Amino acid sequence: MEPKKKNKPNTLVVILFSLIVLMVIVYFILVTFFPAVFESLNTGNLQPVPENR
Repeated sequence: MEPKKKNKPNTLVVILFSLIVLMVIVYFILVTFFPAVFESLNTGNLQPVPENR
C-alpha cells in the first residue's frame, strides 16, 4: 500500500496568510500601547454639504 499524498497548500499562500495574521496582531499591539499614533488619523467623518452648491 502506498502512503496517501497530503494535499498541501502552496508555500506562497501560507506565507501571505501568515503575513496578514501577523499584521493584524501588530496593529492591535500598536493600538494598545501607542494610541496617540492613531488618534490623528482621518476616520472619514461625514461633513454637511453647503447650501450654495
